[in-house]
Amino acid sequence: MRTVTLVDARIPCRARRLARMPLLLAASLLGLGTFVATAAVLSEAQAAEIFNRAAVLARKDGRLAHIEGQYNDIFVAKRGNELTMTTHLKGWSYTESRISLAGPDVLPINYVRMMTTALAYAPQVDNILQIGLGGGALTNYIGRFLPDARIDSVEIDPGVINAAKTWFSVKETERMRLLESDGRVYLNRNRNLYDVALIDAYIGSSVPFHLMTKEFYALLKRRLVPGGAAVFNIIEINRLFPVSLRTLQTVFANVDLYRSGIGEVAVVATDAPRTVAAVERRAAELQEKYGFRYALPDVIAQRSALDPGAGEVLTDDFAPVDVYVARGPQWKKRADQ
Repeated sequence: MRTVTLVDARIPCRARRLARMPLLLAASLLGLGTFVATAAVLSEAQAAEIFNRAAVLARKDGRLAHIEGQYNDIFVAKRGNELTMTTHLKGWSYTESRISLAGPDVLPINYVRMMTTALAYAPQVDNILQIGLGGGALTNYIGRFLPDARIDSVEIDPGVINAAKTWFSVKETERMRLLESDGRVYLNRNRNLYDVALIDAYIGSSVPFHLMTKEFYALLKRRLVPGGAAVFNIIEINRLFPVSLRTLQTVFANVDLYRSGIGEVAVVATDAPRTVAAVERRAAELQEKYGFRYALPDVIAQRSALDPGAGEVLTDDFAPVDVYVARGPQWKKRADQ
């Protein structure tokens, strides 16, 4: 059974062991502001009790939770006025998500803001797909500002889904679905068409190879409405970046870049050419209608010149992703730091 353990150093070790008993669904130690939960998914009421924004903001900095997922060791920690989700893989720690405890509409990570640019490329923003949930910062942000949009968030690790619902205020509703599945398997099994697809499916320092090949991009394009847009978070500090761009360019007619400034790039791809002026007009229309906290015209203005893709095209038969990322990301940290 997968276990979620939220530990306060003031609780004796024996009490911690007892708290992990599989039959215990949730124990709220209100006097200490500490919670213990097991693998069973918490109810909305239980999750709301744990994620009280003001109460978490008042807590001391440090680790709040350790979730043993099927694919990741997941850690939730408070750092100042932010809540972070990190994963540990092969001795390294990777930040998967950050949210602000000061306000629900704040996106602390710049590349996440850049990914909203895809909205300005699509003719409609009624049906949205996200592959890779993390802490749900982008899901929640778009869901708040697009109150009528249907959003399907696909995440392979049930531990990540559990952490997002418990600690990051991600709520499943009729229009906002959380789907436990591999992203490519989901696209193969479902014929739903989407206006916008948001792809942010990193495990450690790289994306699983089957989500970066020409065949995957072609499948994704078939699941977009005519003129629909997809945006990908791709790290540019290793050889995988130009190879990824070249592969995308073999499938999509138009590829634009929005750099975060710290190594991550939001890469927007569409199969319908869009002039800069047309995207700017659409961004202004959406901003006037929905009032995004991070104004779309301002984000669109950060468009970068396209770097021509170089190197091999990634296919299902040839995708040496591990070789391309051998250097590793510069910002990763030892898990014991």
